[in-house]
Amino acid sequence: MKKPPRAFTLIEVMIATVVTTMIAGTVVALIQGFVSALSIQDLRSEAIVRSADVQSHLGLLSLKTRMSLALSPQRVLLWLPAETLLTSGSGTDAAFDRIDLAEDELHWLEFVQEVDSTWTLVEWTVKTDMVAVDESAVFTVDGAFWDDLFLQLNEAGKLRRSPIASGLAAPELATGTIKRPKFVWQTSDCCQNRSVGVEFAFVALMGNETLQADVRLESALAFFDRHPICSESGS
Repeated sequence: MKKPPRAFTLIEVMIATVVTTMIAGTVVALIQGFVSALSIQDLRSEAIVRSADVQSHLGLLSLKTRMSLALSPQRVLLWLPAETLLTSGSGTDAAFDRIDLAEDELHWLEFVQEVDSTWTLVEWTVKTDMVAVDESAVFTVDGAFWDDLFLQLNEAGKLRRSPIASGLAAPELATGTIKRPKFVWQTSDCCQNRSVGVEFAFVALMGNETLQADVRLESALAFFDRHPICSESGS
């Protein structure tokens, strides 16, 4: 006579449940770790691509920049001369003293905080169709003068706002009580400075966790041509 199949005992069921729960927990942890690793990798990949875009833009500006006229942690001003080095360096010094607003010679870079508390790296240029053909600024190494000019032009609606990178945050390496993206440079002396760079972070949310990739980029001012006033001042 064939014996009926034996049923599982309560202890066997409990053991099987515990083992299944342990396996399920391990699988979930592995999946979460895999998803987290993918998110981190995605952020790093995105940071590499977006950093390359910023570096490319900064590099192109640096190739044409004669000098950095104003330097501060949140805003810098690059002077991109419309005339050639040979033309501006010949004859009288007046060629150096005239910075044409209608010739796209001034480029401000600024970190602007948005309403959602993220930051955007913005480039401001003069709307050449809104200024007179002969409108110009006289060269000076006084950063306050250029800050005032920026405010005047911006309030008059004569500046064009072009975002370079958005959704930025302060890098973890930022120091001080107020943390924000910032510009970096070789020296604050405009007559001697030979580079302009940026420090910021790309961020991404994964559930309740914030992932961050810090970035530091710097470009040399290849078209470096000091104004005669720098020699006169001994800089």
